[in-house]
Amino acid sequence: MGLTVAIALFFGGAVAGAFRPRAGYLVAAVASALLLVVAIEAIVGGTVRGAAWSGPLGDPESFLLDPLAGFFALAASLVWLVTSVYSATYDRRTSPLLAICFSLTLGSIAVLVASSSLLLFLIGWEAMTIASYGMILQALGRSNRVFSAAFVFLAFGEASTLLVILAVAGLRAATGSFAESPAAVPTEVATLVFVAALLGFGLKMGVAPFHISEWLPIAHSSAPSNASAVLSSTLTLAGAYGLFRVVSLLGSPPLWWGAVMLGIGAISVLLGALFAAVSEHTKGLPAYSTIENNGLILVALGIALLARAEGLTELCVFALFAAFFQALAHAVAKTALFLSAGWIEHATGTFDLTAVGGRVKRADRAAFAGALAATLSLAAAPPLAGFVSEWMVLESLFQSYQFVPAWVQFLGLIAGAAVALGAGLIVIAMVKFLGFGLLWNPSVAGRPPEARGLAGPIGASGAVVLGLGVGAPWVLRFLAPAVSGFAGFTAAAPVGGLLSVPDGWSILSGSPFGVLSPPMLPITLAVGASVALGYYVLGRPPAPGRRRAPAWMAGSPPGRAGEVYTSFGYSTGLRLMMASVLGTRELRSGAGEGSEAALATPVPYSVDLEVLDVFKLFYDDLVRGGAAIAEALKGSIMTGRLGRYLAYILVALLAVVVYVAATKG
Repeated sequence: MGLTVAIALFFGGAVAGAFRPRAGYLVAAVASALLLVVAIEAIVGGTVRGAAWSGPLGDPESFLLDPLAGFFALAASLVWLVTSVYSATYDRRTSPLLAICFSLTLGSIAVLVASSSLLLFLIGWEAMTIASYGMILQALGRSNRVFSAAFVFLAFGEASTLLVILAVAGLRAATGSFAESPAAVPTEVATLVFVAALLGFGLKMGVAPFHISEWLPIAHSSAPSNASAVLSSTLTLAGAYGLFRVVSLLGSPPLWWGAVMLGIGAISVLLGALFAAVSEHTKGLPAYSTIENNGLILVALGIALLARAEGLTELCVFALFAAFFQALAHAVAKTALFLSAGWIEHATGTFDLTAVGGRVKRADRAAFAGALAATLSLAAAPPLAGFVSEWMVLESLFQSYQFVPAWVQFLGLIAGAAVALGAGLIVIAMVKFLGFGLLWNPSVAGRPPEARGLAGPIGASGAVVLGLGVGAPWVLRFLAPAVSGFAGFTAAAPVGGLLSVPDGWSILSGSPFGVLSPPMLPITLAVGASVALGYYVLGRPPAPGRRRAPAWMAGSPPGRAGEVYTSFGYSTGLRLMMASVLGTRELRSGAGEGSEAALATPVPYSVDLEVLDVFKLFYDDLVRGGAAIAEALKGSIMTGRLGRYLAYILVALLAVVVYVAATKG
């Protein structure tokens, strides 16, 4: 009954938080630890069952974790454990509403992951959306901006729910049951279910083009930092779980399913990385990075579906392991990044990278180490988890030549180029976050008292990121049951030997894959670095006495506003080069009202560039066109004349009579 107790404890945390927020967070931490244990049991030992009952429609329902659900519960509980501990110090509000909504969100996600029926899944899905909306409303700052961000989140969340309901209704109509078990589904219904699920869960994941008007970065960056970590790392992960679950119920996919998913994922990777690189908000930047990372999950899943449709079992398995590892690596690393953003907020009093005066002190070493591991992992630096997952995704794309249709090969080539470019752009974003958020020390920024008690959870998240990367071969073997649960057949981890080391050391899959493996690269880099370091240590001359001097500021006194190199200047070249994609435009003065202005606090100097979204421009034009058509129709049809309205009613009635007569006759 450990699963049921864990879920109950999450909702118990909401009750405890109503009386004392810190107690609510600690109860949530205990529930997360218990769910983590149960999730490991589900992956290693098989399905774990909890409470069972009869649903409102007579269908049997229960809490249940099979290996597939156990994987997502594992990733979520890791995030929740460190975030709950972090929140006990971070949340200094007098109102307990944030603690209540926090626990309710966690409990709702636990319910949908542990649901044995799609009806219970829908209940958890909607409860998750409402509770998350409540978390965003608890953000500090301008109330109209916070409410606007929360309302946008709720609007897209409800649109997602409607599409998910459509997918569930299709499965119910085809199978006669809400049970989450594979069944024969007619091709037409399967197509409807897939499209509705991709749209619905894609909206929740925030992937392009479902991130319309950048709703995910605006909503996630407007929330409190502990809520942002939950939203970006596990709420979007719930969308990924829903997509994985529904696709696993539909049987063998046609070729175009994987192609569509691959295309959406590649666009998301490129746009998410690009917008992250030009973001000036300590939470907006990782929120855009979430779009990029979720795009990588879709790319890997798309390759897996294409390979399955083509009968390439080996490639299908390799791509599935890449998708699962990417989901786990992203969840943990992004948690550390959002918690670091909260630490920066407490230490500097701002979320604006152009005004942050972060600096590393002895008491903050754990926070810096965690942020360093997270940023390097998201930048795909070896030997961290993000490097392994991104390498596996790229290695999967390299195999696109195996597909028979030429257009699928070409799509894989274009997707590979987009992913590679996105990998380069995200490095710019992570350098900006680390350099200007934690290392750069501009003299124009004020420094309120530094935060205490937040560093431990950040450091713990970074340690997990490092452990996942270093132990990647063993982690993949551990995840084999979850991948098998999705694939429907026994999938062996793509792990082999290296230089006569016993099996389990390197990530290989044999022909047609190459022998290059993630563990080999850091080994090679370490050997080369040790040679260079030894030469430097043994050959350098004695160091003279050090003399410190203020930085040269082009002849101007240092510290003057506008004279300090900022993160905005760091990425201005990219704004200009990618203006056609970013929709960059010049402003005569001030900081505009675009997406970045909505995310960042005002900067102490004039900004002469504004970044828009090409999707936002498209949809704005679409809205203006629709409004113009509506105005024209209103002027011609809704004239206010009673005779015309009566004529409309008679014509409609006649049309209904003719239709009924024709269909019944």
